[in-house]
Amino acid sequence: MKFLLSQSKKLYTSFLTILLVFGFSFSSQAHCDRVNGPVAVAAQEALETADVSKVLIWVGEQQVKELKSKFEQSLEVYNKDEESQHLAERYFMETTVRLHREAEGMPFTGLKPAQPNSKDIQTAETALESGKISPVTNLLTQEIEDKTSELLTDAMKAKKQKNDSIEAGREWVDAYVKYIVYVHSLYQKIQAGPAHGVGNN
Repeated sequence: MKFLLSQSKKLYTSFLTILLVFGFSFSSQAHCDRVNGPVAVAAQEALETADVSKVLIWVGEQQVKELKSKFEQSLEVYNKDEESQHLAERYFMETTVRLHREAEGMPFTGLKPAQPNSKDIQTAETALESGKISPVTNLLTQEIEDKTSELLTDAMKAKKQKNDSIEAGREWVDAYVKYIVYVHSLYQKIQAGPAHGVGNN
């Protein structure tokens, strides 16, 4: 009985831990908060062309008033000299990204340094240009198959040895939870769709 209680506690703790990991992993992998992300680039172009409409599409109606106000302030500074231009550009990029994240219902943690898009985002962006979905579905299918196969293999191996000792039993519980939660969480994410979108919160 004591062993079963220990195993149940281990299972519950592992389940919560993995759920937390999955819950944050999908929402934290944003690329719109980078200097070279689409939102910051649009903010830069808006100042260069003195056209605020280039950034209005990235926010919801609730953010429009503040964005326009910050744009006018930034534009005034932007047109002074080169040093002022850099400061105004950085300020307006940060403001636009912050309001974009607010429109998504997501937290703003600062403007991030420029970096290349991850493989999945690159593939998704390419599909938008070509209109062909197969590279995206092929990428996702392969990733799911590889990870599920890895977790299943680990679980099957641990299952065979689970009765050898308490430690072996715990290793089985850990492998089992990781496998089941991965499949279940992935299925739920697929069914739910995107976690956020501009103006939907």
